[in-house]
Amino acid sequence: MTVIKYLNQPVSSLSLHFFRFGYGLATTIIIIRYFYFGWIHTYLIQPTFFFKHFGWGWVPNLPPTFTYLLFIILLLTSIGILFGYFVRTNLLIFTIGFTWFHFSDATIYLNHYYLVSILGFLLWLSPISKYDTPIFGIQNWIQTPMPITKLWVYAFRLQIGLVYFFGGIAKLQPDWIWEALPLKLWLYQSEGKLPWLDPILGLPVTAYVFSWIGILFDLSIPFLLAFSRYRLVTWSVVLLFHTFTSFLFPIGVFPIVMSLSSLIFFPPNWPKQIWNGILNQNDRQVHLENKLDEISSNSRLFITEWILVVFLLFQVLIPFRHIFYPGQVIWTEEGIKFSWQVMVADKVGEALFFAQGKTIDPRNELTEYQYRMMVIQPEHIIQYAKHIQSKLALETGQRDIPVYVQSNVSLNGKQAKPLFAPNLDITKIEPNFLPLKGLNR
Repeated sequence: MTVIKYLNQPVSSLSLHFFRFGYGLATTIIIIRYFYFGWIHTYLIQPTFFFKHFGWGWVPNLPPTFTYLLFIILLLTSIGILFGYFVRTNLLIFTIGFTWFHFSDATIYLNHYYLVSILGFLLWLSPISKYDTPIFGIQNWIQTPMPITKLWVYAFRLQIGLVYFFGGIAKLQPDWIWEALPLKLWLYQSEGKLPWLDPILGLPVTAYVFSWIGILFDLSIPFLLAFSRYRLVTWSVVLLFHTFTSFLFPIGVFPIVMSLSSLIFFPPNWPKQIWNGILNQNDRQVHLENKLDEISSNSRLFITEWILVVFLLFQVLIPFRHIFYPGQVIWTEEGIKFSWQVMVADKVGEALFFAQGKTIDPRNELTEYQYRMMVIQPEHIIQYAKHIQSKLALETGQRDIPVYVQSNVSLNGKQAKPLFAPNLDITKIEPNFLPLKGLNR
């Protein structure tokens, strides 16, 4: 049997439907948090200048009224995804809107926001988006699921596995392995969050133990979940790990996203087995078997499947791009985004800009959060320098005014050092796919 024919074998779609349910739940929580904590205003309305990802400068920022309207639409569509109504339409609108929102300012980039966009696209592309599965009619569709091919189940398993795997690869660097940094700093800062564990968390050896556990956890989880013998125990460890870290560190809904997403590694019909067990019902397989017979094991892929394969290939390759840049990726930030470099560095810094003999403090214009994110990321510093140059050109009529920066950044609690030489006109640096010129590596 060829690989393609094997991947085209039909299976139950229930696990993917419940994956969609978990996706709807997690995204609904994300959007509600933005309303509740006032983050819509803080991150998207209050700023007067927005940073952009390289190549994404064309993404516009909406006026305040339309920004709130966007989030109302995101909330309604995420609820629709959760409850199983108009699934395909809601997935398309939500994925585009959510990606637009978190690409409108590069300083609010989070790995799990990127994951939300990816999973939204994959769910929209998948066959399950064609079928509404209303939560109030759960008994009907859970007993008569529509079949899908194995390819789709394995695709979602691969995507979730990549997040863990590359997160583990990112930790294979000297600070994490030999100095337990930045975990040592974070455990110290988390004192009091779990008072009964403070005596243990305060021990010097604890940070080293947790650092190595983090590496082993990330690198092994996708492979252990793949084996039925270890799956239930492994998922219990996943749940315990993410629950524990959510109490210690400010990582938002990431634990919820990963805990629910990892259920995709269970057999495709696991929701039906649990449902029948709870209601003490016999498993009725007749309908599913008839449907499975309608799908033959084809020896070729169709256009949608080829789009899926190409997309997943990029997801495998993109996280490796940082190896082509000189220097430590957590310092240079080159190739660090979209690569699942999850919580591997603690960076703080400060920066002042100089132009025409004047000192320009970015804190007078940027929000506090934007400033903290800007000063530690070279590409953002360059963007802001060009922004200063543009403002001065409007004020003075002079073009190409040199702009300099005095930046000092501390990585993992170590002695601060500048990202750029203070006598370098950083407006001359043009970000592209090549290593940044003038960056202090």
